[in-house]
Amino acid sequence: MNHKRRIFRLNTGPFQLRDRWLPSLGVVLAAAGGLATLAVVASLFVRSSDAPARAPATSHLSAGADRVAVLDGDTLRIGDYVVRLEGIVAPARGSVCHDGSGRVDLDCGSAAANALASLVRGNAVDCTIRGHDIQGRPLGYCAAGGARLNEALVLNGWARAETVDLRESEATARAAGRGIWRAGS
Repeated sequence: MNHKRRIFRLNTGPFQLRDRWLPSLGVVLAAAGGLATLAVVASLFVRSSDAPARAPATSHLSAGADRVAVLDGDTLRIGDYVVRLEGIVAPARGSVCHDGSGRVDLDCGSAAANALASLVRGNAVDCTIRGHDIQGRPLGYCAAGGARLNEALVLNGWARAETVDLRESEATARAAGRGIWRAGS
């Protein structure tokens, strides 16, 4: 009996299966957990968000005066949605404007927000949504109390026109020295 004897040993590291080395069970589980974590994180970035900024499927948003808030000079909260006024750019809060004499400084961003607040105060707001900005907020043309908010802010000098249809209103505000177009601003 000339048979070779096999000696079996406990394997504490990778084990061999038909000339192939396989990782231990702990390594396999850790890799699977890592892949699952990456899949969850990727899905958070790829899938659409249900954040309040997303506009509903309809192209209109309306809210009564009690459900409207001014966030800044070109952004409103209408009910549960944050809407940016399309075609305009208002100064950011903290932007400084100077009067013609250079003696009085004014926070143009706050002044723009106050101008928007005075237009919506006590009025229902109706917005026609026409898309989304880069942050996913709905972009729209809004009206309150008979005033078209986008145009009124530009015409009063508290926002710059981004679209051709508002350029004439901006030129009028510049010529009259209103809002951010005051001498020295």
